[in-house]
Amino acid sequence: MEIIDLLAAFAEPETIHTLSVSQKLYASLITTILGMGITFVSLIVLQIITTLFDKIAPTKKADTPQTPAVVAAEGASQKNTEQEQEEVVAAITTSLAVMLETSTSNIVVKNIRRIEDTSPTWSRAGINEQVQNTV
Repeated sequence: MEIIDLLAAFAEPETIHTLSVSQKLYASLITTILGMGITFVSLIVLQIITTLFDKIAPTKKADTPQTPAVVAAEGASQKNTEQEQEEVVAAITTSLAVMLETSTSNIVVKNIRRIEDTSPTWSRAGINEQVQNTV
């Protein structure tokens, strides 16, 4: 039996029962090799396409020297971070006052340390998605 005939018989649910065990194994092996081969060739083509895209539109290098406008923008961003820190302190103080059922004048926040988020990326993405959906 030729390979094409064997695969045609293997594809038919009625005739698959007439094949011997060795013919079924041989057809299964050929099907597996074809599937893996097509997948491997597809991955190679995708790799070539991504390489071509990188050559067509290269990414911007981070080695560019800073201009005075960039330095001024960094100074402004430092002022913004100080303001953001003050806002964070105010928000934490207010939330503590609400939870403890006391006045904000009774609470003094001396030090705030940011704890590194060790949760997986997919977990953070799910939390962000839930927050955006509730708004």
